[in-house]
Amino acid sequence: MGLFDLPAPLFGTIDGVLATAIPAVARLVLWGILAGWVSMLVYRFFSNQEKIAVLKARQQQRQKEIAEFDGEFAALLPLISGTLRLGFRQLGLSLGPALLASLPALCIIIWVAGAFGYRMPLAGEELAVHAEPADNGIQWSSPAQARAAENGWSVTWPAEGQTQTLFDGQQALLVLPLKHAIPVIHKKRWWNLLMANPLGYLPPDGATDIIHIDLPEQHFLAWGPGWMRGWMFSFFLAFLLSSLAFKRLLRLH
Repeated sequence: MGLFDLPAPLFGTIDGVLATAIPAVARLVLWGILAGWVSMLVYRFFSNQEKIAVLKARQQQRQKEIAEFDGEFAALLPLISGTLRLGFRQLGLSLGPALLASLPALCIIIWVAGAFGYRMPLAGEELAVHAEPADNGIQWSSPAQARAAENGWSVTWPAEGQTQTLFDGQQALLVLPLKHAIPVIHKKRWWNLLMANPLGYLPPDGATDIIHIDLPEQHFLAWGPGWMRGWMFSFFLAFLLSSLAFKRLLRLH
């Protein structure tokens, strides 16, 4: 489990309770609102709002002086440079807290992507699987259920109680059905210390670097173009609107 995955069991428990009474799209909206709210609270806690407010007022006064200035350009330069310095000081005071505020939202986003991104295929449903690099001698345990296709295979999803395994010699690389609806398995990378792959990892000394599983995406809206129907549109719209609303409610700078 990666660092950003630590709250995932708690999120899963909460979502499981909510799922008994609330449809998936409403839960996505709630998770987006929670991410926006927590981010703004963290930003408020770590940022020096009083100092930022003073700098912002001074910058606005300088901008007013620039707008009303009626003199030589050389005399205007100190006003412009002073305004820029005030802006950079505000940025310096806000940047660190803003980065800290993004961490809890990132934990929620990573969990939501895994929980709402893809679904498990139905028994007998075909899906594309391809490995990189290709043609490295890997084979399926049931070749008749994995016909060759462009850049990989078209694999029949196993029925209940059955499995389909991709082997590199005696080493199992991938077992279907998956334990989690994650569309990729790869060798362990440094970023997996932050975001782990629940499917595990390919052997570090193996010839295969990555395997892509073309899982079907989950759709939560029955209308609109395809990009609106997945989890991202509902979640990030709620996240953006709630962040702006809480920023205004808390009078953050």
